[in-house]
Amino acid sequence: MKKISILLLLINFIFCTGKYGDAFLNLGASARDVGVGQAVVSDLSNASGYNVCPAAIAGLDKKTFYLLLINQYGLAEYFSGGAVLPLKRNYFVGVNTTGLIVDNILIRPDLSSIGSLETRRDSIRSLMESGFESFDDIEFAATITFAKMNKSNFRMGMGIMPYQLPVGFNIRLIRKKLYELEASGIGFDVGGILSFELSELFSNKWLGRFSIGTSFNHVFNTHLFWNSDRRDIIPMQMVRGMTYDQPIDKIHSQLSIMGQQNNLFPNEVQYGLELITLNRLFIRIGNRSGTYQGGLGILANVHKMLIRIDYSFANHDLGNAHRLGLQLEL
Repeated sequence: MKKISILLLLINFIFCTGKYGDAFLNLGASARDVGVGQAVVSDLSNASGYNVCPAAIAGLDKKTFYLLLINQYGLAEYFSGGAVLPLKRNYFVGVNTTGLIVDNILIRPDLSSIGSLETRRDSIRSLMESGFESFDDIEFAATITFAKMNKSNFRMGMGIMPYQLPVGFNIRLIRKKLYELEASGIGFDVGGILSFELSELFSNKWLGRFSIGTSFNHVFNTHLFWNSDRRDIIPMQMVRGMTYDQPIDKIHSQLSIMGQQNNLFPNEVQYGLELITLNRLFIRIGNRSGTYQGGLGILANVHKMLIRIDYSFANHDLGNAHRLGLQLEL
């Protein structure tokens, strides 16, 4: 009788499909987001920010396309690609596909029940000659995002302070396949961002923009239904955070400071910094789960099309992970 000797993999799979059933999405939707520790819950006009807060796509004034392709530690292939389209009346729609593939996982029979060492040795030789069967681990998500940019004013005594309040929601299909097991489920996210100029609030032209974001992801708990009649539940997550964008006019730059926290990981704070110089060069650093991350980006205008190339890295016990991403604005 054959048994799969990847028992540890299966145990990890069983215990991670519940609370961490969307863990593959945490690899990030863009190299830029990874570079700032993925602390983008309050980051306005971010096409790939849907993954943390669906309201983030609001405010983009051009059609935006992005792509991320990585090889994770030489063990897995990961991709994320999508687009955001501005519509009339300050509405926005986005689409994304994300996938993680670990291929050629070998199926090894359990030979421990064979009592004779000679028979066990002959079985191993036979297997080495004929080769092992294999299978793939595939995790996939397709997401549609809708957002609306709302603008209004706070009345403050004799004056008013304009603010932006985009809101959005995701509809996400998740599919998984491991060996003969398959699962699928549909999840929903909803989030919003409040953004205003501190220069208006404190009557100081040197101050920048302050944003507060909150997103409820898997808002109804996402249920994954397996063909083995097993059901896993990804619990709702509340992600909240802040972003401050400080202009530095003397050197034609802007410094953004970002931070966020997920209620499922109360002891973990994600944060990041991004320095934009001459609106062309991007320097980033961040931290997520105690892992230091960072990266660079460069923006070019080619035939009225804005092209941004981003690079990011993250250190890990398995080795440094490098990501290269592309974003186009038409």
